Amino acid sequence: MYQWKSRNQAIMFDQRTYNKVIQVILDQTIKILTDFKFTLIFDQRKQNKTFKLTYMKLKNALILLFCISILAFHCRKSEPSWQVDLLSPLLHSSIGLEDLIADSLIKKDANGELAVVFQKKLYDIRIDSIFSFYDTGVIKSYNIDSLSLYNTKIDYPITLGQICRNSGFLGLFIASQHGNSIAVPAIPAVSSPAIEIDADSLFTTMTLLEGNIDITLKNGLPIDVSNVIFELRNASNRELLVSGNFPLIAAGKTETKTYSLAGKTVEGKLIGQLISLASPGSNGIPVKIDTNNAVIASINVYNLHPKIATAIFPAQNLINKSQPFVLKGLPVFLKNSKIQSGQIILKLFSTLQDSVQFSYKLPSATKNGIAFEVSKTLDPAPPGGLSVFDKTFDFSGYNLNLSGTNGDTFNTAYNEFIAKVEYTGQKKTLSIQDSFRAQISFVNLRPEYATGYLGQQKYEVGPASLDIDLFKNVQGNFNLENVKFNIEAENFIGADAQVKINELQSVNTRKNTTISLTGNYNNAPLLIQRATDLNGNLPVTPSYASLTINSQNSNINLYINNLPDKINYSFLLETNPNGNVSNYKDFIYDGKFLNLNMNIEMPLQFSATGISLADTVDLDLNQNNIENIQSAILYLIADNGFPLESSIELTALDEAGNPTFKLLDGSQKISAGVLETNGKVNLKKRSKLSIPLDKNQIDLLIKTKKIKIVSTFDTKPDMNAIKIYDSYKIDFYLTGDFNYLVK
Repeated sequence: MYQWKSRNQAIMFDQRTYNKVIQVILDQTIKILTDFKFTLIFDQRKQNKTFKLTYMKLKNALILLFCISILAFHCRKSEPSWQVDLLSPLLHSSIGLEDLIADSLIKKDANGELAVVFQKKLYDIRIDSIFSFYDTGVIKSYNIDSLSLYNTKIDYPITLGQICRNSGFLGLFIASQHGNSIAVPAIPAVSSPAIEIDADSLFTTMTLLEGNIDITLKNGLPIDVSNVIFELRNASNRELLVSGNFPLIAAGKTETKTYSLAGKTVEGKLIGQLISLASPGSNGIPVKIDTNNAVIASINVYNLHPKIATAIFPAQNLINKSQPFVLKGLPVFLKNSKIQSGQIILKLFSTLQDSVQFSYKLPSATKNGIAFEVSKTLDPAPPGGLSVFDKTFDFSGYNLNLSGTNGDTFNTAYNEFIAKVEYTGQKKTLSIQDSFRAQISFVNLRPEYATGYLGQQKYEVGPASLDIDLFKNVQGNFNLENVKFNIEAENFIGADAQVKINELQSVNTRKNTTISLTGNYNNAPLLIQRATDLNGNLPVTPSYASLTINSQNSNINLYINNLPDKINYSFLLETNPNGNVSNYKDFIYDGKFLNLNMNIEMPLQFSATGISLADTVDLDLNQNNIENIQSAILYLIADNGFPLESSIELTALDEAGNPTFKLLDGSQKISAGVLETNGKVNLKKRSKLSIPLDKNQIDLLIKTKKIKIVSTFDTKPDMNAIKIYDSYKIDFYLTGDFNYLVK
């Protein structure tokens, strides 16, 4: 018995059937050989593989067929071997410039010519680079401007009867004429007893910084009084507060004398006394005697501003201050700033042992036309302690006017501070030594907009490094031509500026080479004009300035052909180099910067040595019966669209990406695409490279998961520069002939 094995089944043949099969094969073979070839298709359903059996020469085919027939009849149990040419490629890859340089960096013109455009930001000046309000604090301390007390007026009449009682027999005589008219003789000096004056309902004690007392005598007698001497003392310690005299007070007249109480400690209980009072009489003229007629003494205490007092205080402003304050430490001279976000912290402190109503107002900070204002009543401070108010307020959206009350300064805000007590009807001890402190702090303020003079500031930028990944995939040497290198400024700030480059270095860390950019490109600073806005409103129209660096004014070609992966740089940036030419009309918006960018444009016209394009492609061989392959020849078909001859390396990689063996070692070359009269390759040039494999290499290939293709080319021998177009690619196909053992 004989057995024919296919993928899904085994067919058993007896001798007779086997002979008939061989005969049919021979008959059909002879018939097909008349056409010099025949096709045998194996149905392998899952892999959907198609194989073509080809005989290259008729003579060899007949000999081979004859041998097979002899073997079939005489060595029936031997296993036939078939050479199989794989039609479907094992892999396909297309390599172009994008495998060398990222697509995002490649620019194509209307003719398909390519250039590499590369841009990196070097530096930007933003609003917080120029100034900030961060943690700007202003502390104002206030002592009490003035404590005011109620004015006090007390009247004490001294009647004629009282005077008569202290004037002996003459006094008794005059008193006895009550209701009669007599000529009153001269009355010698008499004194009155001490009179208690009680103001304790208003104050207990007060030590006055200021204060006045008026002593008024109204003569209600029918006769003049003279040599009136009086005293006013504290009741407790008999301390003299006021003394004085009135030489003469005519009948029916009033005289007033004013005395200062400054520096005096006045008690609520006082003693007043007329030390002396005399009269020249009626000068022989009869006058009507009425013992109820009196000299009225009035004590009027007013304009009382104590240093300390225990008293019932009227409602009053203890502090009423309106004053500017300067935001210190700002390197700019601001007239106005709109706040995007941030907080204002207000802290109030009081040592007063009474409730105090505070009102803090910042008229220079407005939102929707309303000034920032805080009102708060502080509880009485404990003895020797403080009453504190501490609160954070959102300051977003406020417009901060920093031009002062008259609009003629900068960095100056204006505030109002009022502290007042209300009438309580209770005695309190207050002192001008009591103090109040207001602390205002701006925290994390982020300006949305600012105007003024942004100052003549200098910014030393660098030394700094900028990573360049433009040439990271490049192996070999470029010789680029017509490189354009620009330092471009994009200014969204309403201030002039200028840039002076100190250093630009091209650093290739792979080759450990550094080249400095030299030339006369940097003879003068790059001048940058100010941006413009719509009178304080968006949008901003930026200004642009560019420093062009090319092969005429620098060694830029040598600089770029170093293929840097790092650029070292430093420069000096100066704002308003000509000073305050805008007269405080500079401006800056949040999010609108002065940007400095580095732009490189390299037309892809170059000569090159050892430049490599590479790609790694998945390889998934059909594993069914692949162990029956005895030997093989792979064919790498390359359609080259570059006008460059290329050396090819083909490396098998295992599952971890490690190389296992080389299919092509780089000594094999593919032909260059042919340049047409228009200077372009229009049709790709095909090359076919043979790769024979033995059994060991086939076993390695079976384990291969990826194939790495490296195409290396140069413009030798003439080293002429070539132009690269977007259509330039190399297409690779890998096919093969397999010597397959069929069982």
